[in-house]
Amino acid sequence: MHACLQIPEILQVIFANLTEVKNSSSVRPSYTTLYHLALTCRTFREPALDALWAYIQVPEVLITCLPQNVRARPVEWAAGGGVVRSIGRLVAADRATLQKYAFRVRSFTFKEDNAKHHVLHESDALSLFNSGSSPSPFFPLLQELYWYDQRDVLLPCLQRCISTTLIRLVIHLKCWSSEMVDLLAGMGKACPNIKEFRCLEPPASACTMLSDIVPCWGDLEILETGAVNAQALKHLASLKQLRELKMLVPEGYIPEPMSLFSVIFSVDTISMTVPSVQFLLAFLTPLQISAKSVQLRIKKIPNAVDLNHLIPSLAKHFKSHVLESLNVGVVRTEYFFGRAIPELTASTLRSLQAFAGLTNLDLSSMHISITDDEILDLVSAWPQMKYLHLDTNWGRGVHLEVTFLGLVGVLERCPKLRSLGMNLNTTASPSPTLLQYTGIASEQVTDLRVGYAECNDVEAIGDLLAEMCPNLNNIYSPRSENTRWHDQDISTRHLWFEGLQTWKKVEGFIVQRRKEQLTQQWVYTHRF
Repeated sequence: MHACLQIPEILQVIFANLTEVKNSSSVRPSYTTLYHLALTCRTFREPALDALWAYIQVPEVLITCLPQNVRARPVEWAAGGGVVRSIGRLVAADRATLQKYAFRVRSFTFKEDNAKHHVLHESDALSLFNSGSSPSPFFPLLQELYWYDQRDVLLPCLQRCISTTLIRLVIHLKCWSSEMVDLLAGMGKACPNIKEFRCLEPPASACTMLSDIVPCWGDLEILETGAVNAQALKHLASLKQLRELKMLVPEGYIPEPMSLFSVIFSVDTISMTVPSVQFLLAFLTPLQISAKSVQLRIKKIPNAVDLNHLIPSLAKHFKSHVLESLNVGVVRTEYFFGRAIPELTASTLRSLQAFAGLTNLDLSSMHISITDDEILDLVSAWPQMKYLHLDTNWGRGVHLEVTFLGLVGVLERCPKLRSLGMNLNTTASPSPTLLQYTGIASEQVTDLRVGYAECNDVEAIGDLLAEMCPNLNNIYSPRSENTRWHDQDISTRHLWFEGLQTWKKVEGFIVQRRKEQLTQQWVYTHRF
């Protein structure tokens, strides 16, 4: 039979395109179209229903397949002004209808209970997922499960969703009960085909359980979990297809000694959030990691000794010829305001030159003390750099030492730069030499972060930056992101806002200058 006559196959392709999600923020389109196609004829009905029910984003969608007399009217929820959907008593025929549609579901999301959204009453959710006499999973062919609800009373619903067909499992809980830990403990064997597992914000009490279930999965490609033990780490290192690893080490976790073994990892991306530098150093001790992207987040402000020990040690644990992106930062919390992070000096940063293939380096939550000559020596090792952020997001204890001359040198040594951040020293206006700028124009640079630099001459600085970076669109200052402006001395608070607005004027000046140049070029082109 000619391919054009294979109607079901053609319809499946069409319906798959109708429901395709282009990006993570998109809403799946054409549900109304699919609904009407399902009502059109028998040929359209099955493929349309399969596509319509493949991705269920909210649990209350399940009741739409029930007869009208079973669906009760929404009931006002006085607690938050939201609406709770309620259903009547389910009989055997209703459960048969549910199963007929549940068989089509491939991805299911149970969102967090929120008074602002339509939600199912707890008793109705339990009634829908009630197994009755059947021990089989509620969704026999489910491949993706996203669970965000925080209520322990609905754990039976989660258990009914567990299936051997699952390949993606995301669990996000803020509070973990012993019942939840016990339930997850069985998922290693209950879901043997998992390729992606994300367990967000697990407590220290759940880490032993996570260490036990991880070795059950031999097809893992993406893992986001709490801290795991040596056995689990060795298993992960043996997985050739593992490409993304994220580990959140919770407060109170006591690691086992790791100096007695050695593990070699090979992943695309690795991310770790740890309580302190000491813990991170101890955890990295037995590891040799080959990764393109590394993100290290530290919760506790490190002292100078630990911080200056951490940065040089990175070259010992991460393959220098593989690493392309490095982000090392301190997690910012209310507790940190008013406390200064120790400075990173050029001598400490010089150890990062071993990573000659870096295209992205972000140290913006650190305090970096570096001069023009030192930064030029540093960046000369990174000709492929595209995103370089050595500016600071912290307002206290910042030393501004890189001048416009240093900025010019960085642009010359890193011709592929797109985004640049440094603590720029603008206390003096650009020199007459720089005002007649004849250096290269970095046309790819669109974003510039200036730290806590002041701007004392909008036009002079604007003209210079426009020559250096003709396509510059955004100039960032941490002043715009600092929510603690009310802590500033009242006598100087107006200076805080004036500094912010001045850099916005520079940004606007550059954009307007570019528009005028484009207009002049257009007039000249069409005149001749």
